Amino acid sequence: MSAQTLLSGGDKWYSYSGEVFGDVSAPASISMILIPNTGLRDSLIQVQPFLANPVSTAGGAALGLTIKLDDVSIYNQQFSNHSEIKPNIEIENLFIPRQSKLEILSNNTSGNNTQIRGVNVIGYYL
Repeated sequence: MSAQTLLSGGDKWYSYSGEVFGDVSAPASISMILIPNTGLRDSLIQVQPFLANPVSTAGGAALGLTIKLDDVSIYNQQFSNHSEIKPNIEIENLFIPRQSKLEILSNNTSGNNTQIRGVNVIGYYL
């Protein structure tokens, strides 16, 4: 899990998870990015999730994504199969108030706990 990193110009920040995967246990939500406090300025963020090849293509065995702001889910998408997932999914212009807790989780089923996934975030200060 990566922390919030300020870019050299001071007007943008980024965070990335790298490749993340679960173990073979029961279905779970895996925290990919956790920023306890986004700082003293409001931001617009762009979220860019990525997925590796599925372990299982059975119905209901696809990954999902949850975005939480101050422990409240503001985005939650669980796909029912892998044909619904488009490469390079982007969620643009999501507003993040200053001093917010931002968490991005991957939701997975037991069939795809070990599937590699990740997320990149870039924030633009307002």
